[in-house]
Amino acid sequence: MTREKNVQTKLIRLGQILRIFMEKEKVSSSWLSKEFQTTPRTIQRDLLLLKESGFPLHEIQKGSYQLSKDLVKNLEVFDDTELALVVALKNVVGQLGQPFQKAVEGVLERLYESVTNMPVFVKIDDAIPLDSTFLNRMVKAIKEKRQVGFQYAGKKASHAVQLEPYRVVYFEGFWYLIGNEPSTGILKRYALDKIKDVRLFKTGFKSIPENLDAVLQGSANIWFAGEMNLEVTVLIDNQVSHYFKRRKMFPTQEIKEERQDGSLVVSFRVGHYEAIRNILKSWIPNIVILSPADFADGLVKDIKEWVKKQEK
Repeated sequence: MTREKNVQTKLIRLGQILRIFMEKEKVSSSWLSKEFQTTPRTIQRDLLLLKESGFPLHEIQKGSYQLSKDLVKNLEVFDDTELALVVALKNVVGQLGQPFQKAVEGVLERLYESVTNMPVFVKIDDAIPLDSTFLNRMVKAIKEKRQVGFQYAGKKASHAVQLEPYRVVYFEGFWYLIGNEPSTGILKRYALDKIKDVRLFKTGFKSIPENLDAVLQGSANIWFAGEMNLEVTVLIDNQVSHYFKRRKMFPTQEIKEERQDGSLVVSFRVGHYEAIRNILKSWIPNIVILSPADFADGLVKDIKEWVKKQEK
């Protein structure tokens, strides 16, 4: 309980310090020390944490700091507790790397806009709850490049996993651990809420793939792949084709043909058919799968099985 209270006190102080910087042109660390009745060393650690969290703090002269206000958006609309949460969130995601950091920055930007422009409503889906202790252990393993072991609750039974952890990622309301399985060399993904009994091993690994963040950034869901070597071609009915012209429904979407009746021939490059399967299902009956035939047959089979269940 004492540790939890200390963390809360620190976060509130960080939020209040951030607000002071937004209201003043420059602030000295000695003044902050007196204001919060704490040691200069504590204030230095607070300022360093704010900088590491991505806030543009600069030491303009010895012991005197300034916040580049043009690089932060609308933080003044939040109260001290909300500012503390923003600091905590930015600090955590700053340790996870891209694309998670970019994703959270996008979420925060939309939150800023929704608060300052009340007619605008932004719906952010609730996520599966994340254990902060578990997340901290994963961040530690990733930063120190240490292998981890855990029990994973599969569909049929729990099984042991040993992994080189690369990233903790968030897709469509679910958290995942992405990493390489040393025994097979295969890049695997595991839902965090199904992971139990985590252990950090002394055994390390050399590096995280350089293109991993770019691959994740270019994916619409957890079914990402380094090589997008599979192509699905679809005929989009003219009743819904305007949606596909206004925005990409999948990062690799490409309009191949615009027909006179207003329909579109669209292609999607994927690494796994699962990456696009459910997206296309959501557009039935306004689409026709042109190719590949086996993918189209699989989709028809799924629909027939659903119809049988529905008829019962």
